[in-house]
Amino acid sequence: MHPEPIDVATTFFAHWNANRIDEAIAMLSQDVLYDNVPLPDIIGRENVRKFHADFGLGTVFTVDWKVTAIAASGDVVLNERVDVFKHESGATITLPVMGTITVERGAITVWRDYFDADDFDRQLSQIKR
Repeated sequence: MHPEPIDVATTFFAHWNANRIDEAIAMLSQDVLYDNVPLPDIIGRENVRKFHADFGLGTVFTVDWKVTAIAASGDVVLNERVDVFKHESGATITLPVMGTITVERGAITVWRDYFDADDFDRQLSQIKR
C-alpha cells in the first residue's frame, strides 16, 4: 500500500525545508514532469535535480516553503505556499506560489507551480547587485 498523496506532498516539502534535497528529488518519478509555470517544462528526475543545483538550492540558497493551504482530490494535491529563498548573504526572495503535485504509486509524477516570474526576477536582481 502506498502513502496518501497529501502525505507524500507534505513530506516532499519538509525535505526541501530541511535542505534534504536528495531525499526530495528521490520522491520524484524517473520521468517526472516539472512544470514551473511560466518557465519551460522539465522532464526527468535528474533534469529537475540539475535545474535546482544550477540555481544554487542547497548551496547558495536554502528554502522555507510555507504551506498555507493544502487539499487533495484523488491523486492530485493542491498547495498554496509562500516560498522563501534564503541567500547565503542573508537576503531573501519571498514568493507566493500555487501548485499541484500528482502522486501515482507513491511517487510524484507531476510537479506544477504557478508564480509571478517578474516578481521573482526583480527580487533576484536585488540580491545580485
